[in-house]
Amino acid sequence: MNVDLHCHSNASDGALAPAVVVARAHEQGVQLLALTDHDTLEGLTEARVAAQALGMQLINGVELSCLWGG
Repeated sequence: MNVDLHCHSNASDGALAPAVVVARAHEQGVQLLALTDHDTLEGLTEARVAAQALGMQLINGVELSCLWGG
């Protein structure tokens, strides 16, 4: 199984819309994809619709920013 567990869309610092990220991953043979935008879940609905249409599995993800120390 071809898997990508770390990708970003234009919902954070990526260049492409979530549906386009999914389509590009599909073109490269990815079957299981995690959308892991920075500090937002905003692109997940669009990505999920695109993934379902292409028969792919999508994992909800997020990359959280945090600070350590004082």
